[in-house]
Amino acid sequence: MTSYLDEYVLRGGITMAALIPLSLFTFGIIVQRFFDLRASRIVATEILAQVERVDNEQAFRSLRESLRANPAPLATIILDYIEAGERGESMDPKENSAPIEEEADHLYQSLSPISTSYVVAPLLGVLGTTISIMATFEQFAAAGRRDMSALVAAIDKSLVTTMWGLIIAVPAYFCFALLQAKVYRYERRVLPGVMKQINQHLAVYVIAPAVVRRDRTKATGEVPNVP
Repeated sequence: MTSYLDEYVLRGGITMAALIPLSLFTFGIIVQRFFDLRASRIVATEILAQVERVDNEQAFRSLRESLRANPAPLATIILDYIEAGERGESMDPKENSAPIEEEADHLYQSLSPISTSYVVAPLLGVLGTTISIMATFEQFAAAGRRDMSALVAAIDKSLVTTMWGLIIAVPAYFCFALLQAKVYRYERRVLPGVMKQINQHLAVYVIAPAVVRRDRTKATGEVPNVP
C-alpha cells in the first residue's frame, strides 16, 4: 500500500494537492447527478398520482399548493403550464414547449461542474508534468552528468500527474455524455408525452376559470384575481 501511495500519489508533487480533491469532487458530483436524474425523480410517480386524483376545484387548488412546495422538475413544469393556461397561452407541449425547455436548461446547467472537471483535470496534469520535467532538467544541468537511466526515471515520475488528469477526465467526459443524453431524452421524449396527458386532465380547471375571469373583467373593468 505504501509503495502504491508513493508511486502514484506522492511522486506527483504539489499538483496532486489539486488533483486528488478534484477527483473526489468529480466522483461525488457524478454520483449525485445520476441520482438527481433518475426517472423516479424527474417524472415523480407521487405527482402523477396527485394529478389523477384531481376531480374538482378544491382538489385542483390542493394540487397546486403541493406543487409549489415540491422541488421536483415535473412539479415546476406543471405549475408553469398552469400559469401559461391562465394567461391564455397553449397548454399543448407541441405548441408551447417553453416550460419543458426552461426546466431542461436548468438540468443541463447542473452538469457544468462535470464538464469543468474533464477540461481542468488534464490541464492540471500537464502543468504538474511540465513543472516536474523543468525541475528535472535543471537538476541534470546543475549536476553536469548524463545518466540516461536516471533521466528516464525522472521523466516517468513526472508523468504521474498527467496520468491522474486523464483518469479524472476520461470517466468524467463519458458520464457527462450519458447524463446529457438522459436530459435530452427527458426533454424531447418523456416530458412532452407526460405533460400532454397531465395538461389534458387539468385544462378544464385552468382554462375555464381563466375565461370566466377575462369575461368578467371585460364586462365590469375589474382586475382579475389570478390564484
